[in-house]
Amino acid sequence: MDFQPFIDYCNKHINGDEKGGAQIFLDHFFVALGYPDGVKGAGATLEDRIKNTKKKTTSFADLVWKPRVLIEMKKGGEDLSIHYQQAFSYWMQLVPNRPKFVMLCNFDEFWIYDFDKDIYEPLEKIPLDKLHERREAFCFLLPEKKEPIFNYNREDVTAKIAKQISTLYKSLAKNNARNPVIPVPDAMRYCLQCILCLFAEDIDLLPDNIFTRLIEECETKGKHQDRKVPESFDLIGGLFQQMNLPGKTTAGKYKDVDYFNGGLFEKIVPIELEKREIDLLEVACHKNWKHINPAIFGSIFEGTMEDDERHELGAHYTHETDIKKIVDPVIVQPWKQKIDAVMDGFTAKTKHETLEKLYELHKDLTKYKVLDPACGSGNFLFIAYKEMKLLEREICKYIKTLSTEKGSTERFFQHKRSNGLVSTKQFYGIDLNPFAVEIARVTLMIAKELSITETFDNEETLPLDNLDNNIICDDALFTAWPEVAAIIGNPPFQSKNKMQQEFGVEYINKLRKAYPEVPGRADFCVYWFYKAHKQLKQDYYAGLVGTNTIRQNYSREGSLDYIVNNGGEIFNAYSSIIWEGEAVVHVSIVSWKNGKYKGERS
Repeated sequence: MDFQPFIDYCNKHINGDEKGGAQIFLDHFFVALGYPDGVKGAGATLEDRIKNTKKKTTSFADLVWKPRVLIEMKKGGEDLSIHYQQAFSYWMQLVPNRPKFVMLCNFDEFWIYDFDKDIYEPLEKIPLDKLHERREAFCFLLPEKKEPIFNYNREDVTAKIAKQISTLYKSLAKNNARNPVIPVPDAMRYCLQCILCLFAEDIDLLPDNIFTRLIEECETKGKHQDRKVPESFDLIGGLFQQMNLPGKTTAGKYKDVDYFNGGLFEKIVPIELEKREIDLLEVACHKNWKHINPAIFGSIFEGTMEDDERHELGAHYTHETDIKKIVDPVIVQPWKQKIDAVMDGFTAKTKHETLEKLYELHKDLTKYKVLDPACGSGNFLFIAYKEMKLLEREICKYIKTLSTEKGSTERFFQHKRSNGLVSTKQFYGIDLNPFAVEIARVTLMIAKELSITETFDNEETLPLDNLDNNIICDDALFTAWPEVAAIIGNPPFQSKNKMQQEFGVEYINKLRKAYPEVPGRADFCVYWFYKAHKQLKQDYYAGLVGTNTIRQNYSREGSLDYIVNNGGEIFNAYSSIIWEGEAVVHVSIVSWKNGKYKGERS
């Protein structure tokens, strides 16, 4: 596999034109991989037809080679992150025998995705002139296929870090030999403060790897202690205190530490770590938190719960792929339809009108609110936020492209000053588990910081957003829900036969009194479907994961039948699919609109 002749050819003959050069580029790329006859010799298909039977339309993927790869080409210099959603949509439709890998390429750079592992971050981003150095990443395309070697194994890092943090929490919260005993809320807050510091120093919000240096100093001090390390509070607690003071620290050990707050650092608990707890943090310090995956938060959440507690709450981590099966039809596709409708009407004569519509769309997007009434550790909200930031980026790209008149740049920044950008403040969550609520808040805080590092905008990174009023600890079935445009989530799994055993007679009687229209023998998740639709205003959307029994008998009466008999239209559904998390169950996934739905149905 010698890429140098291919690189030389591209530098000399390829000008980055998507239409004219893509096929020639791909053909020479496959020759470099070891196929003398290029793409056709490998058995791949150029301009592969991807039919949408519902919309009766056909799209064309640049290259499809089942089951190895889908490649989508864009013009030279194009921002590939904008086209991720299109590639994901193509990939979802390529069944059966869906390609394992997806590649985006703009002639200058290759982004390699494995959507079964991570639906947002590429496994690799390889510039054209580095192909030879990183040739091991393309082993899955060779005539004699081999396992590719990628620089960063996110899944392995996620699993290990989650275990470290969960173990730290249990050590802090459940060690009755401590004097004084640490209350559970204080233990969870301390762990989340540590998580935020680990992430912050890797994206340079904290200076000079300061958290890692403090942990190493604790390790050194601990060599002379029997078990507890008293200095650990002075060192780590001192950092937390500085992170809660307005302005930058001007001198001393914590010089240049900025103001974080965001609610997370308002309370600093005097905790003296034990040696083994410092060891756990020391391991976490040497992992890469810069590209953190939201899956880690679900893992931490489940890892801190005892088996009986997890069973009672019906709490289970939702895989990102399943989350996308709701976020995509409920949030992304309706917005994509609006964006496409505006741009489809664009001509040179309608430029001003199109630009005004784009500004209005962006303004509407910044006011669009989302609720997860069973938010757990916030993974649904994380994905929804990420998708809305991608939509915002697409709208702003079109605005910038059309803004060629004098003063247009100032108008764009004035628009941002007046209307803001998509914010974590547009996202709401409710959960009964206080640890889940705290994690969900941190999840969204980190989502914002990740977005700033990945996108064009220049939002203020600090202080962190305070989400105490957005994500609350309460029983969602007995508290008021905020008015939002979209409701998404994964309500607790609890069958009708075990509800009384798990929740008690008093709670069941209270539930049935509050929801007399829901059949008494319906599954627990049915109440979320019922309340979600009752909450939805006209033309708003919802999508929930449910037990697959919502298709049957009493559970269907209280959920699906109630929706369609009260103005709702179910436009996207998975009747019964295998759960991709740890729970051995089948689920149904249902997306609907309160009102007439005019888009694609599936």
